[in-house]
Order: sequence, then structure tokens, then C-alpha cells
Amino acid sequence: MKRTVHDIGEFGLIRQFQKQIPLAGDDCAVLPGGGLLTCDPVIEGIHFLTDTPARQVGWKAMARNLSDIAAMGGEPRYAVVSLGLRPTTPVRWVRQLYDGLHAAARRFGCEIVGGDTAHVRHEQFVVVTLLGHADQPVRRSGARPGDIVFVTGRLGGAVRSGKHLRFTPRLREARWLVKRVHVHAMIDVSDGLASDLQRLVEASRVGFDIASAKIPGKLPGALSDGEDFELLFTVAPCNAGKARRKFHEIGRVIKKPVVLLDGVPLAMKGYDHFA
Repeated sequence: MKRTVHDIGEFGLIRQFQKQIPLAGDDCAVLPGGGLLTCDPVIEGIHFLTDTPARQVGWKAMARNLSDIAAMGGEPRYAVVSLGLRPTTPVRWVRQLYDGLHAAARRFGCEIVGGDTAHVRHEQFVVVTLLGHADQPVRRSGARPGDIVFVTGRLGGAVRSGKHLRFTPRLREARWLVKRVHVHAMIDVSDGLASDLQRLVEASRVGFDIASAKIPGKLPGALSDGEDFELLFTVAPCNAGKARRKFHEIGRVIKKPVVLLDGVPLAMKGYDHFA
């Protein structure tokens, strides 16, 4: 019987290609010289609805990629945009989409420099490819036993509240962390805290003991909802005091490669594109 992407899930699919794509594995590919490259789509019916205002779609499409740059402690530079559009799409809708794309890019010092368009019969999509830079990129693989674990903001309920369409990528927070706190590992929370903690487990080969009472958000949504685009990061205990003044401490890093919630293995999963 042939296996499908549903059978192995998003994580399993990514593992299939990691050996062939050695620069992948973080929120961005890290290029020689500190270049950062990321590419995220937003797809009608998955990331936005047919009646979602076009400006919000554009903002989200750019902001998702800016969030990836933030998770690496980087600065965005240039973006290209590819659109899949139905022929019946009003030109006004496309103009408003680009208003949102440009608004997000300009706010964080990024310039849209090109792109492409294609015809689709059904669901429309926007794919942003973004190039950035970081002198010392923050990887997912640097977490160490004893580190303190933080998130930058509230988790859960992003889709219900509409936050997923208007969130602010945490670039300013990331810049502060890179300058003021020695961050060991970082990732943006896009698929739910449970899933993104597991990504750090796999990258750093350590575990996490999270205190449910410290998570800024209601359970179980804070663990599983996704689309929060807050930053999840670890720092050494000696640097935790600075981070506590601004962000939410939620747990600590342990040696055993497992995610614990209040000392018990966490069975819950976050969002999986193919589940």
C-alpha cells in the first residue's frame, strides 16, 4: 500500500528532504555570508476566506515571511511575490492585495522587487519569497539543558479573533533580544506551541518542561491553534532576568528529548497541514 503525505504528516514529509537540502531546517535557509531566505504561501480556503479583505490577505502574506526573518534574529531586505489568480478576479482586489503587501514590507524596511502571476481555476494563492540578513543567525538547534523558555506574547485563538490576518511580526522584539540577550534558540509559533516545541526538540536534541499556568493564553488552544506568530526562544539562566521584564517565561529546557507539560509527556499536537 502506498504511503501518502497524510500518512506521514508535515514533519515526516520535511524529514524526507532534509538530507537533500542541507541549508533547510530553520525558519529560513541560512545562506553563506549570513543571508536568510524564506518562502511561505497563503492559500484561499486555508489561510484566508473568499470574502477576506484583500488588504488583509496581502498583509498576512508578507507578515508570515517577516516573522520567519524575525525568528532568525535577522533584518528583511527584498521580496518577490507570486500570485495565482482566477481570471474573474477584479483588478481592484489585486490592487488592494498589493496595498497590504507594501504596507507590511515598508513598515519593516523591506522592498518588493518583483514577482510573477499565474492563472488558477479554483483557489487563489499568494507566495512571498523574502531575502534577509543576520550577522549571527539564531538557529533552532542551540537550546541547552537549563535554559529558560519564553514566548513574546499571547497564544491561541488567533483565527477566531482575526489576529492571524493583522498580527505584527516580532521583528523589533527579535532585534532587542539579539542586542540585549544572548538567545540560544528561537522559532516563530506558527503551527501551535505543541508542534513548535517539538521542532525545537528535534533540532536541539533536548527537551522542554512547560508550566501550563505560565502559558499566556487559554488551554488547549494556546498549545494547538497555531497562526500566533509569536516568538518562542530559550536563554541561559544568567540572561533570563532581562527577558522576564518584557516577555513570558513558560518553562525550562531539560536533557531528555521530550515535551512535558507540568511534568507529564505532552501528547497533544499542533496544526499539521496534512493531518
